[in-house]
Amino acid sequence: MLWVEEHFRYEIRLDQIAADINLSKSYAFPHFHQETDSSITADYLTARRSQQAHLLLSLRQ
Repeated sequence: MLWVEEHFRYEIRLDQIAADINLSKSYAFPHFHQETDSSITADYLTARRSQQAHLLLSLRQ
């Protein structure tokens, strides 16, 4: 989760995440789904990026 929080602003590939956290994709992503109840790409990253955009827009006002 920490890795995703530090990198959500960038284009992220699943194999990149797995390599950076030293876990296989087949091990890492089911555990991510279990913790967050969402897939890392379609659900979590989209929601996190939307949340950040909303925050930045609210700060501009």
